[in-house]
Amino acid sequence: MKLFYMPGASALADHIVLEWSGQPYEAVRMDRRSIKMPEYLALNPAGVVPLLVHGDFTLSENVAILGYLADLHPQLQLAGDGSPRARAEVMRWLGFLNSDVHKAFRPIFFPERYLPDDGLAAQLAATARGHVREYLGRLDAQLEGREWLTGRRSIADAYHFVMLRWAIGTKVGLHGFENLTAFVRRMHADEGVHAALVMEEGLAPRTERAHSAPDQLMRLNERIRDNLATTLNAEVVGLVEYSEGDGAELEVRRGLVEIEVSRMDTVFSWQDENYRGQAAIPFQNFSRYVSNGAIRLDL
Repeated sequence: MKLFYMPGASALADHIVLEWSGQPYEAVRMDRRSIKMPEYLALNPAGVVPLLVHGDFTLSENVAILGYLADLHPQLQLAGDGSPRARAEVMRWLGFLNSDVHKAFRPIFFPERYLPDDGLAAQLAATARGHVREYLGRLDAQLEGREWLTGRRSIADAYHFVMLRWAIGTKVGLHGFENLTAFVRRMHADEGVHAALVMEEGLAPRTERAHSAPDQLMRLNERIRDNLATTLNAEVVGLVEYSEGDGAELEVRRGLVEIEVSRMDTVFSWQDENYRGQAAIPFQNFSRYVSNGAIRLDL
């Protein structure tokens, strides 16, 4: 079995379910250029990801792939407990995520496709963020008293996780949605989810021992002792918040980031195939996040 994906794309949901299955598979990393190459277009004329190849069977479209993987592993009950009602509930939320929530991000990722004027495109993206927030409210309400969207872990939860990562990455934010925030934390703690992120984004496997927080801070101080800014890579593994003006607190997306740090402040930059985000926090806050383990420095 082979999954074609791009980092940051919705194919992460399929990647997670493949990890949950515990069965061997191959993940093939693609980019904007390779998905338009003749070899790939012969497999998927649409020139998009995800694409699943299982023997002589090729399958595109997230909903179809997730359903297929769930049916291949019925013992995991990722499409419900086997009853028609339970499966319908999973498909209800999977359909909502795919047809409503996913599409709501498009004007944020690509506003220029809808309005060529830069000023109007920015306004469109801002309006789209409000629409996404409305959808997040429905999802947050659905998780009230539940750990999973339908009460048990399902393929819908894998897709849900991707949408919430997009919300964080595009500065829509999860502020005010305590159930969604708790869900993201549970998913990041999941071994299968982490394994998929290790493969897609180059996160450090949890078995690898990193330098201790005090040692990281000592090495950092050596780098900036002359009060000069330095650039390095880091991994956000816990909750790291920042604010823009007087706005609500936003969350730095977990995963690999590039940071430019001085004794005044720290600028985080992160990027996937859809979006590039940036955030600034005071150096004192940055040091605290390193101390409590929310940020791991590549030093």
